[in-house]
Amino acid sequence: MWPFRKHEISGASKDWFIAFEDLLTANRTESGVSVTSANCIDHPAVYRCVDLNAHTIGSFPVDFYIKRDGRRQPYPEPLWYRKPNDYQDFNGLLAEAQASQEIYDSAFLLKAVDPSGRIVGLSVLDPGAVEMKYADLGMGKPIVIYNLATTKGIVTLAYNEILHIKAGLPIPGALRGVSPVKAARETIGTGMAARKFGARYFGAGSHVSGMIEAPGAFSKDTADRLKESMEKKHGGVSKSHALGILFGGAKWIPVEHDPTKAQGLETQKYTDIQISSLFGIPAEYVTAAMEGAKGYVTGLYQRQMLWYQTGLFARITRNERAFSSLLPRPAYMKLNVSSWLRMDPEQRVAFYQAGQLGEWLTVNDIRNLEDMNPLPGGDVPLHSVQWQENTPPDPPA
Repeated sequence: MWPFRKHEISGASKDWFIAFEDLLTANRTESGVSVTSANCIDHPAVYRCVDLNAHTIGSFPVDFYIKRDGRRQPYPEPLWYRKPNDYQDFNGLLAEAQASQEIYDSAFLLKAVDPSGRIVGLSVLDPGAVEMKYADLGMGKPIVIYNLATTKGIVTLAYNEILHIKAGLPIPGALRGVSPVKAARETIGTGMAARKFGARYFGAGSHVSGMIEAPGAFSKDTADRLKESMEKKHGGVSKSHALGILFGGAKWIPVEHDPTKAQGLETQKYTDIQISSLFGIPAEYVTAAMEGAKGYVTGLYQRQMLWYQTGLFARITRNERAFSSLLPRPAYMKLNVSSWLRMDPEQRVAFYQAGQLGEWLTVNDIRNLEDMNPLPGGDVPLHSVQWQENTPPDPPA
């Protein structure tokens, strides 16, 4: 069924295009840290952003519809949705495809077809193992082909064998977009450098808690004995408050350390906020240090709506259009975000009341939005007295 199993697109061969791209694009940033598609998730903010966008989109319920006579009707689930491949369900495949879009600017899905030409399965390919290029086959204009690096060598696939979901910032004339990781390379590098500095600062232990100043000259042996005595009597947490005595004019001079400067906390906070904004996620979802958004975004629904408008909507629409292209027109796929964009109870009650009074929501419509079973007779609109015709009463007989 599958021309390429997942394990066949692995090993050294899959890294060929990545290494070639890294050589040309100079992934080393001004901070001295190399940022690539492979190591970018070592930055906690990048990992969090990719994880949030990928798993949130991958968790949405999926519906299929077809429009007939201007009305939306349910459409049978395609085979590639029921069981896209032998190692994951469709929601897992969708999350993997979205993660690929976040990091690499594209998702490439290999189509599996039966003898009749029906698409019966999908599998996400490693974007680093796929090279896109134009090829002139003498058909009037160049067409796009895909060179796929496998353990058995380079395999060339036609455009109708691959579902390509182009993500990131679209560049006119370019086959691939600009991913958030590529756009934020310098910012990510700065954040990774700040974290490395903080880790090495404390890991190397190249700082002292204090010094002893004494008049006159100390021999090396005397200084070593004094240091050993101080560490023995006052070293460690359990002896941190023990009483100490210095004599002979010796003085203890503590050495202060600013952990804020040592760890670059402000730099880390700044880079986290910049990275989250490029991924379209409210910064407070990514870093606990973020406080600015809380001043004007209050309530879960408002925060979810902010994320939806700035990041998720475009991603959801892009995936819906891509997978809908696998269906016969006018059928299409729809991700259901209603349960995710849920208002608080007070807001929902006001919304439902307005819908009933306006006669555009029935009891069963409301129960469906609340994930409840329908009631008999619940599909009849509630006729409000505000919308009844003002007709005079019939004259007496």
